[in-house]
Amino acid sequence: MGIIARQTIKGSVYSYLGAAIGFINVGLIMPQIFSTEQIGLTNLLIAVAAIFGQFGSLGMVNVTLRQFPYFRDEKNNHNGFLFFLLAVGTLGFLICSIVYYISKPWLIAENIDKSPLFAEYIYLLIPLIFIIIFNFLLDTYNRMLFNASFGLFVREFLLRIINLITIGLFWLGVLDFNGFIIVYSFSYGIPVLLIALLLMYKHQFLIKPSFKIFKPAFVREIVSVAGFGLISGFSGVIVMQLDRYLINHYCDLGATGVYSTLFYFGSIILLPGRSLIRISGSLIAEALKAGDLEKVNSIYKKSTTNLMISGIMLFLIIWGNANNILSFLPASFESGKYIILFVSIAHLIQMIGSVSGEIIQFSKYYRQHVLIMVILLLSIVILNVILLPRIGVNGAGIASAISFLIYFLVRFAYVKIKFGFQPFEKKHFVILAFGAAAYFISILIPQLGGVITDTVIRTALLGVLFSVPVYLSGYSGELNIMVNKVVKIVKRQS
Repeated sequence: MGIIARQTIKGSVYSYLGAAIGFINVGLIMPQIFSTEQIGLTNLLIAVAAIFGQFGSLGMVNVTLRQFPYFRDEKNNHNGFLFFLLAVGTLGFLICSIVYYISKPWLIAENIDKSPLFAEYIYLLIPLIFIIIFNFLLDTYNRMLFNASFGLFVREFLLRIINLITIGLFWLGVLDFNGFIIVYSFSYGIPVLLIALLLMYKHQFLIKPSFKIFKPAFVREIVSVAGFGLISGFSGVIVMQLDRYLINHYCDLGATGVYSTLFYFGSIILLPGRSLIRISGSLIAEALKAGDLEKVNSIYKKSTTNLMISGIMLFLIIWGNANNILSFLPASFESGKYIILFVSIAHLIQMIGSVSGEIIQFSKYYRQHVLIMVILLLSIVILNVILLPRIGVNGAGIASAISFLIYFLVRFAYVKIKFGFQPFEKKHFVILAFGAAAYFISILIPQLGGVITDTVIRTALLGVLFSVPVYLSGYSGELNIMVNKVVKIVKRQS
């Protein structure tokens, strides 16, 4: 897969290293030294800022992904695209600031009793909104220059190292909680700064304005793409962040902390998909521009197979070790065990869905992608409103699983109808059977020694039971090639 393979491998390495550090941060340290309310605050601030920030990008993420191939011309400063991007981002931040100050009294009144910490630190939303807007914009621009892995490095790996240091300073008493939450919030700006510095180093921070390409018809198309992208992107971020706000509303900040911590373990399933989908999306946009539907279909099929295998492997490891995970956490987290299951299922469904959303989003049917995102958003809102008051925080996990199943089915059907692409074959059902067999064999095995011993053995067993049949079947040529290369390197070194 060329660029996709290289960028995916690099991005996956950063993601997995970041996941390991994130496990230390979220799974081991924070539950021991912070209250569930304090953990809830860190997640709720980011969630609300992300919703504001996606609105503040004014659809320019979608414009960058879809229209940048028409601007691409390094000799002519990419026709002033970066200047245009940053100018719109600045306008978006000003609009968000106005909305924030108008809604601030309501936000404080809404949370002063149930979530007083959020009301106290609500002022941190302004710098976080600024950071998130320009992180969205610069990271997407950098992705379109075929360097998707660097954004993952600074956000998934480096940022978590900085968070670990900040948590350590709090634990050592160097920072009180006030100092911690301020440093924690502003540290999110470091990835933005580093992406900007990288662009400067590669002579791609080209902010000289140019308006030659902005013909009336092209401007109308950009406005249309931005408008629909704003709705789609806004819906996407709300989908990923709204559950925390709804949990805080129907339960409290402590429940938000429990959900956010356990949500992290289920979200690990998405790690291998992040880098692959990011770079695949860029190549799909270029292929659709060139009318190369055969290439799009090839990317769709290969991505689906590889993401299904990776997703099932991680699902087995995470849910197979759910009891061991909970044993590392305080007793207040035990009631949320099934959050891990349902969030893991939701993210496995996303992995199996592969790049179907990107195919729709970057095609002439991008307007319909907005409708599909709205269906997902409504599903999450309706199901959370129904389930949270009745069964508590576990309802948010169930709502995610059902909503993403609906989302997957709608995307799959739409791509099949409009493009004739259907990535699933008999081998995919066999891969699912391999995963089911590995899980049912593992649950027959009793606890083996202490928690760490059992985790290591159970993880290794699940990995062998699933990966060996997949490898021997040869269902993923790319993964087999990678494994064979690693084996050759080990043999050569030994």
